[in-house]
Amino acid sequence: MPEDWMVSRGEFVDPHGLLRPFSEIIRLLTAVEQERGLKEYFEGYNAGGRCIFQVFSTEFVQELADAINSTLKQTQQGGPVLEVMSGDGVLTDFLKPLVGRDIIATDAKSPRYKISYTKSVERIEALEAIQKYRPAFVFMSWEPYLSMDAVEIAKTGTPMAWIGERPMCGHPDLFEIGHIRLHSRYAIGRHDSPLNGRFSTDVYLFNCSAT
Repeated sequence: MPEDWMVSRGEFVDPHGLLRPFSEIIRLLTAVEQERGLKEYFEGYNAGGRCIFQVFSTEFVQELADAINSTLKQTQQGGPVLEVMSGDGVLTDFLKPLVGRDIIATDAKSPRYKISYTKSVERIEALEAIQKYRPAFVFMSWEPYLSMDAVEIAKTGTPMAWIGERPMCGHPDLFEIGHIRLHSRYAIGRHDSPLNGRFSTDVYLFNCSAT
């Protein structure tokens, strides 16, 4: 990956300006971490001004799409796929070409976070969205710390993918409920360190069979 790809107008590029291979994402984040550290980069100091909790790659999005499609095939349940707490909705955008079902992105759009919410993301609380859409599958990335929403969603029996880092987001009670950990090689969150080879972000499936 050339140096001019990594830096634009004196800033490192937005990793979600387009969907990139995992190898490029690792090289980019390693360069960022070496030069200035990842915290500011994730908090919006990138060429896209994007607040980032999770960095998505081609391989990660395909892995998640495979889990969703496999579950939809197994359950044969009607209804859309729903993203709750979706932030700017970029993960839904990346998944749409790969998932054989309509995907709806929703978020409460709290001013607490420095997120540029788009019009394509419906403003609605997570549990209200579940009641409204009766989805066949739900996914979320980086649920707020100590939020109980994922716990309540899992208790409904709805198939769900929870993406994040324990215990930095979500509620510990969630993991008292039966689940499958994917042990994803491609999950990278805001507290991981590509430079030091430290990765603790992962995908957890609830109300799903092994894929």
